[in-house]
This record gives sequence, C-alpha cells and structure tokens, in this order.
Amino acid sequence: MDEREQILSLVISLEDQEEIERYLGQFLSESKAKAALLIDKSGTVIGGRGTASQFDFVTISALAAGAFSATQELAKLLGEEEFSLIFHQGKRNHLHISHIEKQVLLLVIFDDSTTLGMVRLFAQKACENLAKIIKKIKEKQKDIPKAEFNFNDIEDFFKK
Repeated sequence: MDEREQILSLVISLEDQEEIERYLGQFLSESKAKAALLIDKSGTVIGGRGTASQFDFVTISALAAGAFSATQELAKLLGEEEFSLIFHQGKRNHLHISHIEKQVLLLVIFDDSTTLGMVRLFAQKACENLAKIIKKIKEKQKDIPKAEFNFNDIEDFFKK
C-alpha cells in the first residue's frame, strides 16, 4: 500500500481522537498559539483545537497542505530531500506548518501574542509526540483485515 492510501485508510477511534485533541490543547496552552490542526497532506483535518473561530479551518487546511506540497517540490529542485517546515508571516496572523511524518502535518495559527521561537520550540516537541500517537494508531490497524473490492462483483450484482 502506498503512503497516500495508508493515510486515507487511517481509522481513528474516539479514544485516539480525544488523545490527539488533548495533546493539541496542551500545545496551545504552552505555545500561546491561536489554533493547532493535525492534517494529512491532502488537507483533511484529523484533529484540531483553538479559539480562532473567525477562520475557515477546512479551507486553510487544504490550502496549507497544497503550499506544503509545493514547498517540497522546491526542496527537491534545490537538491534537498525535504523542507521540514514552512512559515508564513502576516501583519496580524502567521502560519507555521511542520512535517510530522509521511503524510501528516501540524498546522499552527498564531499572532503577535506569542513568538515564532515559542511556536517552533513547542511545535518540535508536539511533532514528536503526535508522531508517536499516529504510529500507535497505525500499529493498531495492522491486524485489521483490509476489505478487497472486485469491480467484477458490481457487474455480477446487476446481472441478477
């Protein structure tokens, strides 16, 4: 199974979701950021916490994932294997996007009530801990049998 299929088939239990949300909440209180989202590289929100209700997290996640993918292509053009994070600075709000593992990113929205240094410090710790949570989720799913789908079955179904 390739990396994209693996993350798209990731099934997160309520218990795992609560653990992710709890950890993102802890990250926010330590870093003083406005919002933290765990997203996959397609932009799907896996988990999120924050007080920035004026933002459209679904759209921001999709665009941030696209920006991160574009940045990875730039890294390759420059002879780098990857760039592990990107940072966008605005007048009022800023984005920090960290690569956690193969298909998962940490997206942080913050303003001038904290510093980039604080966000980077706690984001590094958060990425390590969130990577452990994702690994644990994937380990649980190794034993779950995968459903196989045969498109010929559809044709046979409609013949009856």
